[in-house]
Amino acid sequence: MSTSQSSPAPETNSRLRRDAFYAVNKTALWTLAGETVLVPDPYNLDGVTREALQPVSHWSNMTDEDVPRLGVLTDSFFRFIDDGEDATVLTIWRDGVPVVRQIEGETCDAAVSLVSSAIASDQPLREKWHGLPPLEAEIEMLAYRKGFAAGHRPLWLERKARENLIARDIDPDVPDEPKTPPVAANDNAPQAHEPLLPYLAAFGGPDALIMNEAVYGAQVDGQRGQIRMIDGKAMFVGRLSSKLIELPAEAKMLSATPFTLGDPAAIPEREWLFGRHYIRRYVTASVGPGGGGKTAHSISEALAMVTGRPLLDPDGPLTKPLRVWWVNAEDPQDEIDRRFHAAAKHFRVTNDQIGGRLFTDSGRDQQFVIARQEGRDLKIVEPFINDMVAEIRLREVDVVIIDPFVSTHEAQENDNGAMQRVAAAWTRVTDEANCGIELVHHVAKNQGEVTADSARGGGAFKDKVRSMRVFNVMTKEEAERAGVDDPRGYFRVDFGKVNMIASGDSQWRRFVSVSLGNGKGLVKTGDQIGVVEPWRWPSKSEVTAFVTAEELHALKRKIDSGNCRDNSQSNDWAGLKVAEALRINLTDPAEKRRVKRMLDAWKAAGHFTIEQRPDYKGVDRPCLVPVFHT
Repeated sequence: MSTSQSSPAPETNSRLRRDAFYAVNKTALWTLAGETVLVPDPYNLDGVTREALQPVSHWSNMTDEDVPRLGVLTDSFFRFIDDGEDATVLTIWRDGVPVVRQIEGETCDAAVSLVSSAIASDQPLREKWHGLPPLEAEIEMLAYRKGFAAGHRPLWLERKARENLIARDIDPDVPDEPKTPPVAANDNAPQAHEPLLPYLAAFGGPDALIMNEAVYGAQVDGQRGQIRMIDGKAMFVGRLSSKLIELPAEAKMLSATPFTLGDPAAIPEREWLFGRHYIRRYVTASVGPGGGGKTAHSISEALAMVTGRPLLDPDGPLTKPLRVWWVNAEDPQDEIDRRFHAAAKHFRVTNDQIGGRLFTDSGRDQQFVIARQEGRDLKIVEPFINDMVAEIRLREVDVVIIDPFVSTHEAQENDNGAMQRVAAAWTRVTDEANCGIELVHHVAKNQGEVTADSARGGGAFKDKVRSMRVFNVMTKEEAERAGVDDPRGYFRVDFGKVNMIASGDSQWRRFVSVSLGNGKGLVKTGDQIGVVEPWRWPSKSEVTAFVTAEELHALKRKIDSGNCRDNSQSNDWAGLKVAEALRINLTDPAEKRRVKRMLDAWKAAGHFTIEQRPDYKGVDRPCLVPVFHT
């Protein structure tokens, strides 16, 4: 008998596998009309074929490591559109973000767009015959089964369709009665009731909200559950119990809640809405100088949110479309319309893509003031908060953007206590309306580099928001390094304060001018509107990519033949030899900057070093010395 013991099986998380499988399988069956599969590598889909995919029918056939490999395979697009008969489209979720890729068949952008739209709108793919009268629907189904191209419908198809319908006791000449479309559910539906509000305040957990005539996410005696009004009494029922607990008629407003460790996997995730900045039930802020791009940037972001398209991240994935309320407290409505029309024109956004999810308003038409000064006292405008919450819930809004923040209050900005009250009032709106609110704020004058501390007013504003972005216009030095002629049209966005995620690299943006075509007379360009689009800082490799290895070697020989200076102001500058060899016109300032960037890139890559060498007067000067790699 062997005395060796087998190693214990690795721990597995069956709940993780089960939940992940059912979520993807539900999407496959009910949204994408496809099949649940496992992909070899979810982070590399290059060259993946149908044969490389592994069908999976139950979560018990998976391991924990298989969860990121779950995907959906959709084909036979001729069911939905007059194209893509042999197209195969694969959908996976990378860290929860959908990625859609055609892996087989003739290129069919319509098939990829169809799947992307179904995911973004959370609406199932519909066969071409969906919603047609019975006879037309039957003809289309027969045409699909026979593989007939669009427009090719032989007469015998109608005869066969009539026979099929009559056999199923359906009159082919009587159309279906129109059906009432289902009403989509949303967390922000206006179903709050006054009697529940005290219980929301007294027993509401971190993610509590009033919905469907109940307080969800309530915490009573360490249990999570919901509170309902039954026969005029507040009754609580826990998630793990069906027993009703009667709560006091007057809710106690303050109590200490015991904490016990449980399964961290059961804690709900933070509900990020967009770009790891906007988050449900929190206030966020963007801070920068006047004219620095904050307003135009928020417009491009608003269109990205409502369409689900990555307008400011060309390599980004589709996201779930959100409902956005964009409020400018200073500009008139016609100016707001100009700016949104220009952005939509630039990004080719259509009304169908917006889908009624965008709302815009001007502070000149309605009051958006949350705090007013009455003598020495600052008063929070409670009726405004109530109206704001009600409208957000009525419109089912996910994100509210307020621009500028200063126009929504009359507080003294250097009064920390007053600013904290104003910020807390906006936080109340996010909490009660279950949305995210973005406040666009200015900086103090004569600021250099903008940081989180540059925001106008006291530090209470910075401390109250969950995430703060800062906007900085490109400097002359940055423009020199990037090869940009006019830095005024470029700016960068940085996280000045992030207390939920690690800060990342800068995001660069630039302005482009868009003509509305609303002019009159012979010249009809009309208004020129600045629209913010993404811009990528050029890499060093891009600067020198057109120079071959042989040309670089020849350049090194040229520069090695003399004491070529590193200083571009010198008559012996090494860049003169580069320009001569590559036929670059140095009288053009932009071309001279390009040569300087090329030399910087080669120095950084180790092709040149700097040595101090004496000039004709015996004074040491920094010279460029080539490095020849063996």
